[in-house]
Amino acid sequence: MGNFLDTPITDKETDVGEDASKGMSFGVSAMQGWRAQMEDDHLHHFQLHESLPDLSLFGVYDGHGGDSVAHYTAAHFRSHLVKTGLLTATMKPEEVESRAKEAFELALMSLDKEMSEMESVESGHDQSGSTSVMTLLSKTHIVCANTGDSRAVMSRAGACIELSFDHKPYNPKEKERIEKAGGQVKFNRVNGDLAVSRALGDFVYKRCATADAKEQAVTAFPEVITETRSSADEFIVLACDGIWDVMSSQEVVDKVRQMLLEGRPELPPLDDAADDEPSASAASGGVSERPPPPPPRQWDLGAVCECLIDHCLRLGSRDNMSVIVVLLNPAFAPKPEQGSAGGGAVGTASTASAASSSGAAASSAP
Repeated sequence: MGNFLDTPITDKETDVGEDASKGMSFGVSAMQGWRAQMEDDHLHHFQLHESLPDLSLFGVYDGHGGDSVAHYTAAHFRSHLVKTGLLTATMKPEEVESRAKEAFELALMSLDKEMSEMESVESGHDQSGSTSVMTLLSKTHIVCANTGDSRAVMSRAGACIELSFDHKPYNPKEKERIEKAGGQVKFNRVNGDLAVSRALGDFVYKRCATADAKEQAVTAFPEVITETRSSADEFIVLACDGIWDVMSSQEVVDKVRQMLLEGRPELPPLDDAADDEPSASAASGGVSERPPPPPPRQWDLGAVCECLIDHCLRLGSRDNMSVIVVLLNPAFAPKPEQGSAGGGAVGTASTASAASSSGAAASSAP
């Protein structure tokens, strides 16, 4: 099956966190699914830095052609953002939008340049890339920086607020830039190959001598959208395209909101999705042995993310899937279930694995 498995890997890496002083919490979950490798990563920090305690940062990175760019970005982006010096504890509310926009632009481009000078890239050994979608939250604003086709949306009184728009090669402005840099859009892909028009890494598409870094056929330069925070804001969802391939933005908002208000949905077993394509042993007449499913995770924001991923798997998503739900209104916090043990997780290794990844470091660490 090429880059796909015979049956999906449905084990998940899941984590949750809360900052009561901000009235904010998050859940994150990531699943390999049908793909032969897991190439996603993520980050979540309630404090961007010890000197910037009022700023929070969340991000999802969807790697392709390998996982190194996604992992490097999750591990190093925060320091690049802080080093711009544009974000300060004394910023006035009216300064947040312009400063954050410039900081995201400088940090993403400097990180991309840093990766381009790595030995593994210069030697041609690493040709991977990654999309990036991030939200920076202050007391007054939500600033989203997007590079590629991962996406962020917000629920405001149940209505979907788009915090990003996908960067596809066939979008008129993207196509114009690609062609000016000597590239082509064929089969809706850059040079008939890459399905996104903006990404970190992918340096084979950044070699036009007459275009600066922002104007290469594929660029890391972000599109930045800012929303002023409102008392009607409920939650933010950041996810890779494995989610958006099978659900619209409003459908995701509706699904997450329903789970937050009504609790765990009753869903058929995941085997129904996995059985859409038989395993190799089943196809040859053998018996396909699957381990029993793990007990359900306690009902928290991590479980909400897991249920969204499972729902998308049933809808036919065949990509890696990573989701972060950032709760902005504590009234929407998932209610404990009757008889819940209060500490169950999807596999004991689930939280441990998440904690060991670059994106799941201690969220409130400086």
